[in-house]
Amino acid sequence: MVATAFFYATAQNINCDVAARFLPDIDARVKTISTTNPEVISLHYLFVSEMLDSVHSFQDNYLPNLHFCPQIDFFATLHQCNALEIRLRELKDSLDFQRKRVDTLFCLLAEEELHFSDTAMAEYYIDRSLQFNRKQSRAYILRLQLDFAQRRYDECISTLHIIYDNIPLTREEENFLSDFNTDFYQILYQKGDSLIKAGSEAEALPLFETLETFCHDMPSEYCNDDYYHGIIRSKSGVYESYLTIARVAWRRGNAELAFKFLDYAKGYFLENEDEVEIPERFTQFIEEMEARRGNYHFNQ
Repeated sequence: MVATAFFYATAQNINCDVAARFLPDIDARVKTISTTNPEVISLHYLFVSEMLDSVHSFQDNYLPNLHFCPQIDFFATLHQCNALEIRLRELKDSLDFQRKRVDTLFCLLAEEELHFSDTAMAEYYIDRSLQFNRKQSRAYILRLQLDFAQRRYDECISTLHIIYDNIPLTREEENFLSDFNTDFYQILYQKGDSLIKAGSEAEALPLFETLETFCHDMPSEYCNDDYYHGIIRSKSGVYESYLTIARVAWRRGNAELAFKFLDYAKGYFLENEDEVEIPERFTQFIEEMEARRGNYHFNQ
């Protein structure tokens, strides 16, 4: 920052070299000011305020004494000084407006980064937006979209809690959330259903458990009982997979492994008794294995 103390010098000791450099230096600094970068808007508002104060001091204390500096063109300097004052006032007004919406500017940057699939920068700008405004609904909606795209489904539910409990929404935002909630349920259910059909019940289970949390917390119109049947199908599938490994091991003559997975199945059933169905085709196998258990002793 250009020092302003010299403005108050008396006419007898006026520093003409400093006076000649002052306005060009201010003009150079004005060209570095940004009204669009939210990272520096608040700081640049302070810079512009200080420069405007310096120009006023120059007008009041130096311009009247420029006749002591014959190498300086008074009228050219006066014109440049007035032009700079107008420019600085405009910048200050613009920055004052912008610094009140820095949170929105960060959201715009986040949207741009999401468009180019730079999720790391998008997350950074979302966090910066919320640092300036903890109730910035646009930032929370962007976070919701980002978390869903990255399959962070539990984080989506946490963000939905924050939005519904604390954040004022526009009608457009309410409509977006309604559509999001419908898609959230349908997409996760379809993924879980497809995994079960592909024999990947263990991968499907977390999806249905997420839907259970979602349906417990969200308005009922987004859900039906399908998610609960999905949990039963998933857990029954996991239980059945233990029994399948036990039976294969038994057929291959590995009794120790067979009983180990039979015990895994038993423990899993006891933990999830209300949500596991015992497949009929394994009933006889379980009974026969339990009858033989006493004939085998394994090191624990």
